[in-house]
Amino acid sequence: RIHESQDYLDGRATVFHSCYLSAWANTSSEMKQSVVLGHFILPPACLQEEIRRKIGSFIWEQMDESLVEKREMTHPSFLPQNSSEGKTGSRETDQGEFAYHALQEYPVNNMVTGYTSAHDMKKFAGELRDFTPGTSGYAAYWIQNDTNIRSGAKNKRKR
Repeated sequence: RIHESQDYLDGRATVFHSCYLSAWANTSSEMKQSVVLGHFILPPACLQEEIRRKIGSFIWEQMDESLVEKREMTHPSFLPQNSSEGKTGSRETDQGEFAYHALQEYPVNNMVTGYTSAHDMKKFAGELRDFTPGTSGYAAYWIQNDTNIRSGAKNKRKR
């Protein structure tokens, strides 16, 4: 987990929302510099409500909303938001699976996934700088599944 890694503890890793990679990949080469990582930094859950009061919704929430709207158009099995089941912020398919979880449910979901709580994380007091993948000697990686990484490593060893 990133919050337990030595790079994170030493201040060499930053946690940001995965929508940054999608936004950067879907932007034309002339506009890539305008996709700023600072907009996608994940603040601790305890600060998110206060930040929302000041700036409104986070950029990744706006992106999520547009994706949900697209999904609703193509998959009418989503419940309407004003239904009694939809009031919690989760949308449930007719099979009972959750399509996504609202940030209000984050602490409960966090306990289930085993991620470290923001309250347990080391405070970062350094300067935040914008990040563009492939510049300044840094890169961004999107790891979709731990199993794929391990199976790839095993395949390389066998060869």
